[in-house]
Amino acid sequence: MPFIRKSFFSASLIGLMAGTISGLAACDRLPSVSSNSSTDASFNDITSQQPVTVDAKLPTATTVIDCAQLLPRQTVKVKGHSALSKDCDLKGQSIRFELQESHSSLDCQGAALSTMSDDQSKASAIIIKPKTDTAIEGIAVANCHVDGYGHALHIRQYSQPNQRYARGLIDPAANRALAPRDIRVMNVSSRNSINSGMFVGDHVHGVTFNKVHIQNAGTVGLYLEFGSRDNVIKNSVFVGNGFRTFKPNREAIAVDSSSNNRIENNQFIHNGAGSILLYRNCFEHADDPTRGNHFKRTESSRDNIIRGNVFQDEPVGIWVASRQSRNLKGFECGAYLVKQTLFANYHLDSAKDNQIINNHFQQVEQGIIVEDDGTLITGNQFAADVNLPINIGSEVREQTDAGAIKGTMISGNTFTDKTIEQAVKIRGASKTATEIR
Repeated sequence: MPFIRKSFFSASLIGLMAGTISGLAACDRLPSVSSNSSTDASFNDITSQQPVTVDAKLPTATTVIDCAQLLPRQTVKVKGHSALSKDCDLKGQSIRFELQESHSSLDCQGAALSTMSDDQSKASAIIIKPKTDTAIEGIAVANCHVDGYGHALHIRQYSQPNQRYARGLIDPAANRALAPRDIRVMNVSSRNSINSGMFVGDHVHGVTFNKVHIQNAGTVGLYLEFGSRDNVIKNSVFVGNGFRTFKPNREAIAVDSSSNNRIENNQFIHNGAGSILLYRNCFEHADDPTRGNHFKRTESSRDNIIRGNVFQDEPVGIWVASRQSRNLKGFECGAYLVKQTLFANYHLDSAKDNQIINNHFQQVEQGIIVEDDGTLITGNQFAADVNLPINIGSEVREQTDAGAIKGTMISGNTFTDKTIEQAVKIRGASKTATEIR
């Protein structure tokens, strides 16, 4: 029998933590939002926290881009260290910026960017992408406030994954050698993007997001694509992402076969499918090489640290191996099939050895779900209105050779108005492979 300690925390601490998320009452649920260009008034208290500018410690600008000289729909190639002119307003102009060279930066100096009313393009507002299949590094973007576009920010390699896959370039290390790295994104906001608010492309590494604000993204708020690693997301806010025509669809942060990332000191409020979902893409649409992300994922979403975050008004806070128990038959997967019926396909997910530390959960349906091995869950605080704080196990996996979820360590967490038996649900054989103390 594992050693079990029942522990509690006071209502005053709940109130203190709730105060950090704009004073929303525990019984109030924010309304669902869509990806249109109007900002929901219910989020005004949250959005007002985003500063217009901060000192991002960028190199002195060698080029000042005169906004008055820019034309609607123009794509600006950023050279060296550049800044937009003071009091720049690019609303309704569909201006886009590209950073293609190492040791370059863009400081928007608080400028607002948005698309023209008739612009249906899904192109990104700001893209970091090399001119050839060669890595670029030492890049920074700061103080840009984007409304609309496909993505507010997109960091990617020169060639698409399917093109590299066709050339036989499959090794993760070789792909990372071509990818952008050492990038800082500081005080950048994204609202009402058509797709993800911000997208980190495959094998990109060493990106730091600090004080970003992502709201009302049409799909995922911030996406970490397969093979990416060593990224940091901190001091940021994710609100109302992942709703499509008012239907909960995607999460605030997707960690897709991405490893060694740190997600810390962020606020997550009312996102569609939850806050942070870790999983391995099952090689979706494997028989269609025309798809840009056609590439078999071989790496786990592993060794990530999720620490010091606040989760409020979410269906799920953190879900480890979020696709393990999901029917993926319509995904036309090409890898890791473990169970098949007439109407369902299940594939072995992989999100191993992750750490979930010192987070706070309030008004969340399920705080932490674990469906893969080696998860450390410690120092987290769960308010009384969290329906199920911790849920361990997977029926699908226990029916396969992979067996029960192993190596889960649960220690030092605090619960209100729940015994440990009520707070932690462990399925089947996973009980003997879980340590609670």
